[in-house]
Amino acid sequence: MRPMARPAVLARRYVQYNSNWLRKVQLRALNEQESCLATAIYHEARGESIKGQFAVAEVILNRVASKRFPNTVCGVVYQGARGTRGGCQFSFACDGRSEAMPNRTAANRARRIAQVMIDGAQSNATQGALFFHTTAVNPSWSRRFTRTSQIGAHLFYRG
Repeated sequence: MRPMARPAVLARRYVQYNSNWLRKVQLRALNEQESCLATAIYHEARGESIKGQFAVAEVILNRVASKRFPNTVCGVVYQGARGTRGGCQFSFACDGRSEAMPNRTAANRARRIAQVMIDGAQSNATQGALFFHTTAVNPSWSRRFTRTSQIGAHLFYRG
């Protein structure tokens, strides 16, 4: 059995959106699903607040739990990117750029968030959202869904 990412304060199983709390999470070698989640957090939200990064992770895990999407984190993150149906779900997966995470601080934060979320911590920042986009764009699909929240530069939707 793998050690859990939880610091002692995670016993309550609810996320605290602050860097002091997150720094208490001990980094470990990531499994494939954690790595996919960390990569998505890094590339989709590294410039966002900690809460914004947790929100992106939450959307991905909400999709994993939904029958409308693949049932693994990697399946959700790379849906459409590897020749699968439906087009790219996350821009970083199809932009042709490296998926390396050169900013060490941001990469470690993304890894900690991925560990905590995969270990089952509760975050309800998006109120069940399955979709998000930045405020810099206005995709046509967003009109079909109910906006649940805005966190930083991301708008979140349930639908």
